[in-house]
Amino acid sequence: MKASARLVAEAREDGRTRLTALADQAPLLLRQTPADADAGAAEVHLVGGAAGPIGGDAVHFDLHLGPGASVRVRSVAASLALPGPQGGESSLDISVRIEAAASLTWEPEPLIAARGARHRTTVNIEMAENARLTWYEQTLLGRHGEAPGSTLTRLRVRRAGRPLLDHTLAIGPHYPGSLGPAVAGSDRASATTLIVDPTWTDVPPAQRVVLDPRDDAHGAIAVLPLDGPAIVINALAPDGLALRRLLDQALCHRL
Repeated sequence: MKASARLVAEAREDGRTRLTALADQAPLLLRQTPADADAGAAEVHLVGGAAGPIGGDAVHFDLHLGPGASVRVRSVAASLALPGPQGGESSLDISVRIEAAASLTWEPEPLIAARGARHRTTVNIEMAENARLTWYEQTLLGRHGEAPGSTLTRLRVRRAGRPLLDHTLAIGPHYPGSLGPAVAGSDRASATTLIVDPTWTDVPPAQRVVLDPRDDAHGAIAVLPLDGPAIVINALAPDGLALRRLLDQALCHRL
């Protein structure tokens, strides 16, 4: 199955964001949902219009935020990547353009790679120097008690025409050694969070997040400063619940 979706947003004179284009095809459906009336941002939920992604599926999602627009993208449920009849790879390609003073928050539910699945997600983001971005992605290898599938995720971000981040995580049985002690070990849940905030000028970005995990937190977490007002946070945990607890406990304070 091949499908595409498109979202275009612009800022109105009153400061609120209007969606000027919202087009979709199953399995990736877009639905505008009520947002905080005081925030002025538009909120969109991703809805699964069919099972999958299934091996062989190819989906493209294009997002364009005009100057001053603010959009939050979430999902109604986790995505379940399933193996296809021919053992092929499924793919999701996301292209994002964030113009001057615009803001995008991307925080869908996890992608679950079922046993035998092979899935690839590629994200390319172009953003203005004074744009804001919070990008959160989470991957779970296998359902409860199930052997893991395989995923490859690549996140590339350019800010003001210059490279900011190029991060790739390939994990699962299809990538030899990725489940060993040098990468994931026994952990089957991973998360990457990228925060870009142009107001982070006086305080180094790495000091904006305080790591203070409790003794009972299982997994590992790291905050890496980038060359700009930005940080990337990587986390690993045994399962989705432990990952969520680790992030909640560790990211206890943001200035």
